Amino acid sequence: MTLATMQGIYRQEGAWTLIEIKLHESAQLFHSLDPSPFRERDLDPDAAEYLINAFRELHGHQQVKIVIYLPQPSTADNSRSMQEAIKNYFLYRQMVTQFQVKQRLRLGRKSFLVGLVFLFICNFIRLLLPPETMSIRTISEGLLIIGWVAMWKPIDILLYEWWPLANDARLYQQLSELPIEVRLNESPTQSS
Repeated sequence: MTLATMQGIYRQEGAWTLIEIKLHESAQLFHSLDPSPFRERDLDPDAAEYLINAFRELHGHQQVKIVIYLPQPSTADNSRSMQEAIKNYFLYRQMVTQFQVKQRLRLGRKSFLVGLVFLFICNFIRLLLPPETMSIRTISEGLLIIGWVAMWKPIDILLYEWWPLANDARLYQQLSELPIEVRLNESPTQSS
């Protein structure tokens, strides 16, 4: 989808592109099984997924704002609590994801060392084998292949596997920094 198509899906308000959520009550935004106070609660999985997907779709937009509509006027404390809860949720997700990146890279380094030692052992055994017969040469080549196959996963981890996690951590940080407004539920009209 192009940026122009996105403008038809998400409402514009001046220079801002809005990610809008219409609720019947503020509790809908939060996970129903989480008994924590608002500021520390997990977002409802569907609400969190919607915010993440909407922000990914709006990747090229410079100014994005989250707007939450409630049917009754919200108190300043309630609005502030909802804003803090969203920010805290995404900051927590960022922190967890950054930890996962560190774990993945640590696993990659350890696996790389194990794979390197295994490759060295395979090559050392190859050097000990006399290359006179076809079966010995086949075993020798097999050892070489097995040694390099053992390096496949560590190299994959170190070169590629951590990127999606790092991108997610960056996304969560950006989501935690978005401005959030809580408004009285007025049916938002689509702008053309």
